[in-house]
Amino acid sequence: MEVEKIKVAVIGCGVISDIYIQSLQDKFTITDVVACYDLNTDKMNEKAKKYHLKAMSIDDILSDSTIKMIVNLTNPAAHYDVIKSALEHGKNVFSEKMIAVNLDDGKKLCQLAKDKGLRLGVAPDTFLGGGIQTAKYIVDKGLIGTPLSTVVSLNRNFDVYADIFPHMNKKGGTLPFDTGCYYLTALASILGPTKRVSSFGRCYKPDRIGKRVDKPWFGEKSVVADKNILTATLEYQNGVLGTVHFNSESIQNEQICLDIYGTEGILKLGDPNNFNSPNLLLKQQNEPVEFPFTHGYLTNSRGLGAAEMAWSIQNNRPHRASMEMAYHVFELIHGMYISATTDSVYGMKSTFDKPTSLPTGYLDNGFWGPTEESALAF
Repeated sequence: MEVEKIKVAVIGCGVISDIYIQSLQDKFTITDVVACYDLNTDKMNEKAKKYHLKAMSIDDILSDSTIKMIVNLTNPAAHYDVIKSALEHGKNVFSEKMIAVNLDDGKKLCQLAKDKGLRLGVAPDTFLGGGIQTAKYIVDKGLIGTPLSTVVSLNRNFDVYADIFPHMNKKGGTLPFDTGCYYLTALASILGPTKRVSSFGRCYKPDRIGKRVDKPWFGEKSVVADKNILTATLEYQNGVLGTVHFNSESIQNEQICLDIYGTEGILKLGDPNNFNSPNLLLKQQNEPVEFPFTHGYLTNSRGLGAAEMAWSIQNNRPHRASMEMAYHVFELIHGMYISATTDSVYGMKSTFDKPTSLPTGYLDNGFWGPTEESALAF
């Protein structure tokens, strides 16, 4: 049976656009990328030529009735306006993380999508990759017993990263939003919603000067807009307790820590920013063993969430990278900042249904049977 493709336009032609376009063009049969737009016309024309797309104005994209989905790859500060305009023009939207900058704006977008009867999906979609899907399998099958606690730790050097991408030192772009969301989304997909959070934070050396001579902001002064070191304690609705540590003022050598402790074992997940991170399972009185992958999508498959959403539209079922889970993680991070600022415990207002696992057993090579993409149709 021939698949009816969903026509897609990409808005935002920055660094991340290459892997999205490549995946949506070559890896998935459900999506047909036909157009692109960027404020920077040189970038837009470059991507259009490279991937045989039509360079279009944003107004022309939004008014084109054949384009059913927008993939929004703009900077976080532009997410609200782009998503809002797309939804108002009747387009389904899959957006890079996060849903917005301000918490109220994220809530408004979710309500608008509901009112319009449209799909809104939000990255990260790495939780659909083989690494985290395997971790979910391990927990769901009871291989660590009853989950009781979890520990997250992430360090980076935003003195370097934010000098390349300045939005990382602005509101909504700090480490918890930019990279911490991969960790919190992975846990959300496995453990479900959070009930409440308590946190502490500080802003270390808020005044910065651009150091890269190849950037237009070389020598310019800027200010870090929010706390860049944050610790938190979480209570999940299922009773699991979590400890979170985010430090963007350390070194570039990331020390990945994403562990779930259960009554019968410990699960050590790999980097949730990747699709193929291995999982180490530790059982009592044994050495850790690397658990074999139970799911596909082990290569860089950014755009997987958009493709899965396209299949969900075709099959009239909920998509897994849902706006409800994305907004919940978004609120959780805001809750950390609110708690650290007000010296109080923040009670979560939102919730979501845990996404179902992708089916297991699909291989990358269709010679042996159904292809990886077959898993997205269910």
